[in-house]
Amino acid sequence: MFDLQKPKYKPIVLPRNKKYGNNCWLASGPKVGQRDVVLYSDLEFDHWVTVETNPNVLTYCEQPLEISYTLNGKLHSTIFDMWILMKDGTERFVEIKYEKDLKPDGRSYIRTKRQITTQKEWCEQNGLQHEVITEKDIRAGRFSIDNKLKMLLNYINHDKPASVDLVKNYMTKQKKAVGDICTQLKGKCSTYEVLLACQWMCYSGIASADLKEQIWGNKMEVWSLE
Repeated sequence: MFDLQKPKYKPIVLPRNKKYGNNCWLASGPKVGQRDVVLYSDLEFDHWVTVETNPNVLTYCEQPLEISYTLNGKLHSTIFDMWILMKDGTERFVEIKYEKDLKPDGRSYIRTKRQITTQKEWCEQNGLQHEVITEKDIRAGRFSIDNKLKMLLNYINHDKPASVDLVKNYMTKQKKAVGDICTQLKGKCSTYEVLLACQWMCYSGIASADLKEQIWGNKMEVWSLE
């Protein structure tokens, strides 16, 4: 079992200057033992939310490792945006970019291309997966980030809800609206308790929900994964 108190990597602390930290976020994550997590852009924060709410992720480390590369005869360095360890034991390093930075006519395209190539080559040499993720991947769905953030905050701020087992009994592998579960549990659980239980189960990987196209509420469809 992986020990969160003995992580494989430790975050590299970056200076909060014009290059790093214009939109700096400070958070804490259950998957890293509730330690402080520093994200250096809005996109990195949104990505962190998707990682923290992915039930298949065991743990992660932001800004985990720095490697070097040469461009135009000069030595440069690059820091991976995140290292992720999945529950099945696979590891991958992630680089987060905006789509515009990956286009040949982009101002920083040459540097970005060399940076990504260096990261991919290093991962191949070390038998690790590498993934480039953009805002189109991270922010897919109108309500995805807002829903996942609400789910995460409720998981952090509440112990396992007493209503979980009761709500679970009324959840099936077929999609069912939260409002329908509330109707079935009328007098036993409030709407808030049902929503809290659903969010806790989704974070834990016991259930899933249509997080992309519907906000948390009576119309949200949920289903059991067990």
